Order: sequence, then structure tokens, then C-alpha cells
Amino acid sequence: MAETYLTLTNKVITKLNEVVLTSSNFTSARGMQVQAQNAVNEAIRYINQREYNYPFNHALATQTLTAGVVSYALPTSTKTVDYNTFRVAKDSDLGSSGGKLKILNYNDYIDKYISQEDEIETTTLSTSHTDSVTTITVASTSGFSASGSLYIGNEIVSYTAIGSSTTFTGVTRATSATTAAAHDSGVTVAQFDGGGLPQYVVRKPDNNYLLYPHPTKSYQIKFDYFTFPADLAAHSDTTTIPDRFSYVIVAGATAFVYQYRGEVAQYQLNMELFNDGIKSMQSLLVNRFEYLRSTYPLGTSSVARPNALRVS
Repeated sequence: MAETYLTLTNKVITKLNEVVLTSSNFTSARGMQVQAQNAVNEAIRYINQREYNYPFNHALATQTLTAGVVSYALPTSTKTVDYNTFRVAKDSDLGSSGGKLKILNYNDYIDKYISQEDEIETTTLSTSHTDSVTTITVASTSGFSASGSLYIGNEIVSYTAIGSSTTFTGVTRATSATTAAAHDSGVTVAQFDGGGLPQYVVRKPDNNYLLYPHPTKSYQIKFDYFTFPADLAAHSDTTTIPDRFSYVIVAGATAFVYQYRGEVAQYQLNMELFNDGIKSMQSLLVNRFEYLRSTYPLGTSSVARPNALRVS
């Protein structure tokens, strides 16, 4: 059974020889009980901040691309991203055979490929459209060619004129071997030359990402990342940290309560247990070791064993 916010808090409260909480009075906690609740979340945050790649915080992101859109935001819970795992999903309907994306430095993108962004005009549909209407109504037609083609989802349409500041007229649906489809209000409408199946991913200075070339269809991008979980709130909430490490959370939370109280000796004792527990988690889960120990017997000459590992 998973450790809940309630059970973790009560383990801390019990260590302090105080009255435990129930599911009924958890939200009306007072005094030291509230300190224990806060300390549990503080301990969990501390554990998650000590390591980027805990496997229990691993997640797989799937992003559906939009034709003509270059930049995309990472999931809001992202702590760190493995950019080496970015790939395009295979989709025979879209003509994508799949494959890994190459990583492109942002400055190199600026030097060589930034012009792709200048060649794209985008707006959004201002109302829903059936698969047969011949007037496309958008938020604005400013910047678009007097006639040409538009990308809407996976459909390409042509138009002969701009009817007004918000309409394209003389529309022919489903050009370039695409299929006519209904589209919802708010869907992106783009106009561009070039583009294609993305080959590169670029990490932006704001820690989101962009693609080159920009997509021409609703391809899917997948990548691996690690989350920074939200604080526990309800008594039944559970943490992503495996139950076998609940003792680490409790040790840390107990230390933080003693810190709140100014009891230095008890804080230091429990904090030492807490940090030892985190080191154990890192060694077991992420293969992080604090030191290397030579296995050669004392007195063995490094001359006799030229390949010996020397640890100072």
C-alpha cells in the first residue's frame, strides 16, 4: 500500500510523541501537526533537488506539432530533459518513417537557419469550419499573400483572394493530395515556403525548444524528461518516491521540524540520517557513488600492476 501524505505526516508526529492526525481532521491540523505536514513536503523537495535523474521521476512526453509552428514549450513539471532522446514518431499516414533528431546549438541555429521564422505567417481560425466551406475566417489576414496556400492542421487549401481583414475567399479545399477536414476555432493557420519533417532540435535560452526545419504536418515528437513533482496537498496524496525510501522522507521531515523548533542537536542527528539515506538512494537508483575504493591488497606495487586504479 502506497505511503500517503497522512501516513508520512503521522510517522513524523509519532517520532515527536505528539497526537497523530486522521483523514477527517487532516485539513484542520494545528501547531506541530502543521509543522510536520510542511516538513514532509520540504523533505520531498530536498530529495528531488539533490538528483536530476531519479528513475521514479522519469516521464515520456509526446508533442503533436503544428504546421508552421517552430517553437514549443516543455511540460510545466519538467526538471531536466534528455535532448538526446528527441525523435519523430513513425506515422505512415503522414509519410514519417520516424527517427532521432540531431541536436543543434542555438547560436548555430541563429547563424544558419533563423530565416525560416521570417518566412512564416500565422493566424488562427476565429470560428469552426466544416470540411466544405470556401471562405476561411481568421483572426487576421495581415501579412499573408494576396493569393496562395494555407496550412490548417494536415489539410492544405488554396485561396484566390483576401476578402477582408479576417477572411480568405475563393478557397479550394484539400489541395496537394491532402484530405478535407473540419477544423475548430483557434486552430493555427499558416503560410510558408519550405519546411518539412524536422531533423534538428534546438534548446532555447528560455529552456524550451524549437525545430528545424519547421513542420509541415501534425507530426509527433517524443522525448524523455524528468519531472519535479508538485507538493502533496490532500491527505490521500502519494509521492513518486518509492515506499521503501519512506524512512528517508521521515528522517528529513523530522530534522526540519527540529530545525523549526531550534533543537540543534536533534536536527543535526536526523539531518545526518537524512543525507545518508539520500546517498543510498542515489547509489541504488542512479548508480552515484560518493567514492571509489581500490580492491588491490595493501602493499601491492603499482609498478607490478601498471593498470591499477590509483585513488588519492
